[in-house]
Parts: sequence; C-alpha cells; structure tokens
Amino acid sequence: MTEDGKIEIMVASSVYGYEDQINQVCGLLEQMDYHPINSHYKTMQTDPSKSNLENCLEAVKSCDIFFGIIRPFYGSGVIGDTSITHEEMKKAIELKKPRWFVAHRDIRVARTLLKQYRFNEDGSPNAAFTYTSTKLMDDIRLIDMYEDTIQNNMPLEERVGHWTDEFFDFNDIKKVIETQFTDKARIIDIIEKMKAL
Repeated sequence: MTEDGKIEIMVASSVYGYEDQINQVCGLLEQMDYHPINSHYKTMQTDPSKSNLENCLEAVKSCDIFFGIIRPFYGSGVIGDTSITHEEMKKAIELKKPRWFVAHRDIRVARTLLKQYRFNEDGSPNAAFTYTSTKLMDDIRLIDMYEDTIQNNMPLEERVGHWTDEFFDFNDIKKVIETQFTDKARIIDIIEKMKAL
C-alpha cells in the first residue's frame, strides 16, 4: 500500500490502440481511491539498471492486487516467446496475487473455433497448425494467455483464482471494475486471506 494507505493495483494490458481505455481504467480506479500502477499511465516506478520486462515484473511483485485485460492485440513488447503483458499475468498467477482478469469475447470465440485445428483427435498439439494475424485477433498466443488465466493446464477441481470475465466493449470493463473494486474492505480482506496461501 502507499504511504497514505491506498491499495496499489497493477493494470496490465497491451497499450497501442487502447491508450484512451487504459487512461479511463486507471482514472476510474483513482476515483475509487486506489493507486493504479501502469506504465502508460506514468504511475510505474522504473529502475534504469533493469530491462523493461524486469521493471514490469518488479511492479507485479510490489503491487497489492492485479487487474489484467486481455485484448485481441497481443502487445508490442514481445521478448522471446511471450509479450511483457503475458509475462506480467503469469507472474501475478505464480505469486498468487489477488487478481482479476477480463478477456475480449473474440478470444474465447477464436479458442473454440480453432480448437479443431490446433489439436489432433487425441488432444496432442497439431504441429502443422499455423495462424496468420487477422483484424479480429492478431496473435495465436492470445489464446495461450487466456488459457493461463483460466488455469487450463490444471484439473478443474484444483483451479483457484481462475475467474476471467468476458468483455466486448469498454462498458463491460467498467462494470467489472465497479463490481469487483467498489467495496475496499472486501478487497483488503481478500489481500489478507491470500497472503496466507
């Protein structure tokens, strides 16, 4: 928490093309008396001796809670096999941070439609499958990001913290923020409970 007691919430999202929405998300959280942490919003502290990825992962480690937005654009900060945004989300899950995710409807639809091509009949990955960027979804790794947040690799009965709301437009994101973060006493209770995990 900040010195004045504000809950620090990391807002992770691809940026380009969505700058106005990120500003609105962070502004709404500020109005609700949170301290949003986001590089685009200029509220993320950086250490010049570290890489962009390292700075972002440090922000995940230091935040109190985490809000991830999975858009149909994977992000420009791709290092190796994954984007910085994807790595932020994986780190929040690994650290068992109190976390909330929203994913664009088109990603869930693409996941369902492409499953028959991505996998063989026995469930093994189809090595011949390729994906070409489209206007609806620019990168197949968005499905991997979504599956990480819903903990798709774990048996259903063992999944915890895997709720991922679907959104179509900004009003859906705004409604999730209002529903989840209005009651700050509830959020503080969740933070304390998850520290014990």
